[in-house]
Amino acid sequence: MKFDIFKNLRIGAKLLIGVLSTSILIMIAIGLVIGFRINRIARDNAIKIAQTEAQKSANQLKSELDLDMGFSRALAHSLYIYPKFDTVLLDSVFYNIVKNQVENNSRYLTVWYTIELWSFRPNYNKTYGRRSITAYLNEAGFGIDLEYKNLSGDDITSNYYASKTCNCEMLLDPYTFTYGGKEVLATSLSVPIRVNGKFAGLGGVDISLEKFQNDIEAIKPYVGTTVTLVSGDGRIIANTDKELSKEFFNSIYPELEEKYQVTQKIKEKSNTIFFNNVNGEEYLNVLSIVEVGNSPNAWGLLLSMPLSEIVKDARKSVLYTILVFLFGIILQALAIWYVSTKISKPIKQTTALLNTIAEGDIDINKKIRIKTGDEIEEMANSANKLIEGLTHTEKFAREIGEGKLDTNFKLLSEKDKLGKALIEMQQSLIRAKELEEKRKEEEKQQNWATQGMALFGEVLRRNNDNIKELSYHIVKNLVEYTKSVQGGIFILNENEPNNPVLEMTACYAFNRRKMIEKSVLPNEGLVGRCFVEKKTILLKDIPKDYIKITSGLGEDNPNCLLIVPLIDNDKVQAVIELATFTSYQKYQIEFIEKLGSSIASTLANVKINIRTAQLLAQTQQQAEEMKAQEEEMRQNLEELTATQEEMEKIKAQEIENERRRYEQEKAFIEQLKQKNQELVQKQEELEWEQIMFKALMNALPARISFKDKDCKYIRINETKRKALNLNSIDDIINKSDFDIFGKEHFERTFKEDNDVMQSGEAILNQDEFIRFKDGTVSWGNTSRIPLKNKSGEIVGILVITLDVTEKKNFAFELELANKVNDTLISEYPALIYKIDKNGIIQTCKGKLLETLNLKEENLIGKSIHKVFPEVPTLEDSEINDDGLIISNSPSNNNKNLELKHIIFRNKSTYNGYMGMVFNVK
Repeated sequence: MKFDIFKNLRIGAKLLIGVLSTSILIMIAIGLVIGFRINRIARDNAIKIAQTEAQKSANQLKSELDLDMGFSRALAHSLYIYPKFDTVLLDSVFYNIVKNQVENNSRYLTVWYTIELWSFRPNYNKTYGRRSITAYLNEAGFGIDLEYKNLSGDDITSNYYASKTCNCEMLLDPYTFTYGGKEVLATSLSVPIRVNGKFAGLGGVDISLEKFQNDIEAIKPYVGTTVTLVSGDGRIIANTDKELSKEFFNSIYPELEEKYQVTQKIKEKSNTIFFNNVNGEEYLNVLSIVEVGNSPNAWGLLLSMPLSEIVKDARKSVLYTILVFLFGIILQALAIWYVSTKISKPIKQTTALLNTIAEGDIDINKKIRIKTGDEIEEMANSANKLIEGLTHTEKFAREIGEGKLDTNFKLLSEKDKLGKALIEMQQSLIRAKELEEKRKEEEKQQNWATQGMALFGEVLRRNNDNIKELSYHIVKNLVEYTKSVQGGIFILNENEPNNPVLEMTACYAFNRRKMIEKSVLPNEGLVGRCFVEKKTILLKDIPKDYIKITSGLGEDNPNCLLIVPLIDNDKVQAVIELATFTSYQKYQIEFIEKLGSSIASTLANVKINIRTAQLLAQTQQQAEEMKAQEEEMRQNLEELTATQEEMEKIKAQEIENERRRYEQEKAFIEQLKQKNQELVQKQEELEWEQIMFKALMNALPARISFKDKDCKYIRINETKRKALNLNSIDDIINKSDFDIFGKEHFERTFKEDNDVMQSGEAILNQDEFIRFKDGTVSWGNTSRIPLKNKSGEIVGILVITLDVTEKKNFAFELELANKVNDTLISEYPALIYKIDKNGIIQTCKGKLLETLNLKEENLIGKSIHKVFPEVPTLEDSEINDDGLIISNSPSNNNKNLELKHIIFRNKSTYNGYMGMVFNVK
């Protein structure tokens, strides 16, 4: 039925239906092919662009972190000499280094280094314990801290222990850091200090990560792109939405983390591409890894781009093509309808040809020739022209589909819109190809610059102890890498600060090293002008006598000269001059300028290292001079030792006399420990017990100190505060004996405190000589008692010190009096006597008898108070805790004398006293 209806249609309708349906099918097929290829090309190009953008951004972040790791590396490498010299001298050198870096580098929160104690203390045999130096800036200005850490063992959960175990460079996972009154996200870059290959400490910096937020926000390859910088532990360092910074990736993007394991990919240092859907929108995700130095840790840069934006232009092109096809179909339908209305009768030959065309057979060999001279001939000619045009158009479309974009196409007429549409499509594809070639060229230039930075990163790490060798390798590689024919480097010489000069330290031309010595003053010539103006000079019109390129073939002037200042921290460290017969491209100049900053920083560090080496040489010479002085002091010490042995014999008797007193003090300490245990057990009386403890602490004449496991003070009593002349007890909290007494006293007490905490056994009643920082000295009787918690773990130490300076002095005089014979005693300008507990004189000797007009035989058996009324009574209430009575008063026998009495009770029997009286004037 349907066939009969079509059979009875007019020829115009038949032509219209047949030709249009065939044309539509052909155009739909062509449109699908072109649309598919455009979408495919756009999608592939977008992935490549996204990868390139992600890698470029990752390389930029890596280069910034590599600079910080490079400084940490230089600091750590310079610290390997630390165990070889005196720490006080080296500290003065390295303090200045870290101070300069903190003050001159705003990106550094702190600069620090830490040294294992075993590496510079000959007698220290423990594998733990370290000395840490930290430099920083705060509201008050520059600050530096010295701390002793891990003295009781390494913290195996700390980042330091991880670096110590790894013995490798380390980029830490981000952590929060309070700086300037606010909490910022920061990280640490550290490099191990090695002594004979063994881990001996770390050198590094702490940097703020807030600066990366601006870098991330600047990455916008497509509209709607989200960029995320993620650390190895999954923390978001920076994000296009800055509110997400400091959060963890798995909490913000749980579906991505669960399905694609982004954090795990970062830990495995694996670059990854994947697609995902968000609310019906498909996204392309590109993960690029950021590796810094030789650190086992890495970061990841994730770009997430909507696919609709990537293929947006391609879809527009397909839509325009479809519109052109539709317009052509409409135009064709109108033409067929117009021709069909002019034909009154069907012509077999013409109808057969048109039916053939309607069926899609557009073979050029089937053209018809009709010479009727009327409308039928015109129709036949039009049919022939149609088949020619469609054949030409089909051939052109096929060649475009095959990628032959340079094929020429001649329009059938000015009204050939289909041809124009195909030409426009051809031009669109040509522009797409040109853009792809341009992108490839830019990528090639970027890769060239990236590879160059990597090459020169390796060059700058070598020969950093010889500035001339380093200069040569820089110039050699720069000339070869930029394909120049000649190059030279002029380095700033500031040996005379008032007369700086630029010295040529290396020259390279035609693959050979040139031994040329040349100096340039600031503002002298192009090099001097470049140094002063701090700007790159590109000269293409070079004076004939300025420079000549000499080879085996003769001499010639270069066509292009490039002079670049090497700037570090706004200071020109050197100037590089390059010459070539061709011309330098813009990307080459930008690469050299960017590289110049790294070279300048390296040259500055090399200068510092050379200066450090010179200072160390001077230090070594001074050390040898001090060694000679030490030998002279040793001889003097031997003489003093002989004298000291005599004094020790005298002290032996004193020790015996004081033995019982020490036993009583020990009992007192044991009683004090018992009271402390009772305080712990009675929690309900805590407040009362604390009041009693505070009163007892402040009332005791002994100096009492509590220290933590790091041997830092956590509490002292009032007696200790007064003895140290402190304004407040808080002035000593968290400080060590190094801060109060100095290095010599600290080293002795630090060892004794640690021995007690290690052994868990107290050291009681130990006499020690104490020298304060202001030069004053005293004697103390000290007991060290380990402090344990409920679990029996030692958490600190209790130090009790009794001041026995006067007792020592008196005992020395008393023992001296007992040892000398009667002849010497009679010549001693004092009176030494012995009395019983009632004050009756038993013996008396001394030259003071003559001064007082007294005789020995008249005094024995008399009361001391009758002979010397100024002496106080011998009641217990008058005797202080040391058993001493000290009296100062004018003499009743001779008003011109002011006598001082010192009386000491025999504490072993409590039934007698020894006394001495002498004229204080």
